[in-house]
Amino acid sequence: MGKYEAAFSRLGEEALAKLEGPGGFLAVTEAHLVFVDEAGVKRLELARIRRVGRGEAGTLLVQAEEDSLALPVKAFPLEELKAFLEGLKPHVSRARKATSTPASSPRFPSTQEVPPPPSPPEPPKAHVWEEESPPKRDSVELAPEPGSPTSAPAPKTQGGRNPLALPLKLLSLLTLAYTVGFVALNPGADPWVLAGVLLGGLGLALTEWSLATSSR
Repeated sequence: MGKYEAAFSRLGEEALAKLEGPGGFLAVTEAHLVFVDEAGVKRLELARIRRVGRGEAGTLLVQAEEDSLALPVKAFPLEELKAFLEGLKPHVSRARKATSTPASSPRFPSTQEVPPPPSPPEPPKAHVWEEESPPKRDSVELAPEPGSPTSAPAPKTQGGRNPLALPLKLLSLLTLAYTVGFVALNPGADPWVLAGVLLGGLGLALTEWSLATSSR
């Protein structure tokens, strides 16, 4: 036990949280924040603490409603001191709740009907640490979704006439006439040759006529 903690133990109070450094001792009791250093013992009532911020000449200042407590930064490891002061918030909240007990309502005889007194308004909750509230985000108003445009009916493409339709029809008729004329002018030719010319001519004529009528 260090000399600063020994000085605190002589106070006869129980430490709920404590921090000892090379230059001082900090403790949280049921009702006070206690600081012990070479200058002696200093106390600050937990329920009256309002904020913790930077002080002057390398100190952290714990401010209450009517008093304050300057803690030298060099007296403690910096990170441990920050963690200790951050953990002070729930103790301050607990102390405030303990000191703000609601007043008991007066009792009336059972024979007299008295309307219940209106409940007192809740006191505004003060912040332990005064911090700047985060800036309000500008509300972004979403533009309404545009209605789906009514699709105009696709114009019916009128298929143009095939410019080769008429020549193909004429060619088909010529092919048919040539085939019939060849068979009529050569009756003594080989029957297989005549059959091949007839079938080939008819097939070609039909193909040309089909192309002329289907290509539109």
